[in-house]
Amino acid sequence: MKIVLPSLNQATLAFQLLNPIENLHVWIKDTDGRFVIVNTLFSKRFGYSQASQLIGKTDHDLAPPHLSNRYIEDDQKVLQGAVITHQLELMVRSNENASWFRTSKWPIFDLSDNIIGTYGISKQLSLPRSSAAPVRELNIPIEYIQQNYSESISIEKLAEASHVSVSTLERRFKKHLSKTPLQYLVEVRLENARVMIFETEKNLANIAQESGFVDNSHFTRTYKKHFHISPSEDRKLNRAR
Repeated sequence: MKIVLPSLNQATLAFQLLNPIENLHVWIKDTDGRFVIVNTLFSKRFGYSQASQLIGKTDHDLAPPHLSNRYIEDDQKVLQGAVITHQLELMVRSNENASWFRTSKWPIFDLSDNIIGTYGISKQLSLPRSSAAPVRELNIPIEYIQQNYSESISIEKLAEASHVSVSTLERRFKKHLSKTPLQYLVEVRLENARVMIFETEKNLANIAQESGFVDNSHFTRTYKKHFHISPSEDRKLNRAR
């Protein structure tokens, strides 16, 4: 499917037809990741009574960093021409449990074949649980990581908390998220550390400790490998912006 529009503004009328579709979250973003159009169900998912209240917001306004940064990374791929189909994603509101969705995203082209935005749809995985294996298999370990990432978590401890063997836990993460449990844990720690770097005056050693890293040097190496910039340089760049 190739979506071609003269401009993003031309999508409004056709987009309104999608509002009544049950369980389907639909949105359009511009090249800066700002929501241009969303349907009513999507806005209600994030606690807004009217879809217009989300216009101009980004994923950072709606989701915690370890999730919003993942959405944005996928958007960047789509803005380069990639198509994402039926990808497993978590969506979560503040103080609520996460829900699992299947998400697809496409680039939007103008009449000159330039990419001018992204179009996405997500559908919540439905019950019975037999049709929502990822929810059943990963909900406990992911919630455990999100609540305890600052503590020492071994793969054995995580498997015990999930009531499965280590091999089963690793197989489920590989199957549904294409990464190991410990890789996911590191990503959650890094995203939370980045929030503290940007939004607090805490020194990097304290941030490393509060994020669950054994020492500052390990934190710095891991941060730079993941974000391609050191923590101190990232803070300096963010403040300059």
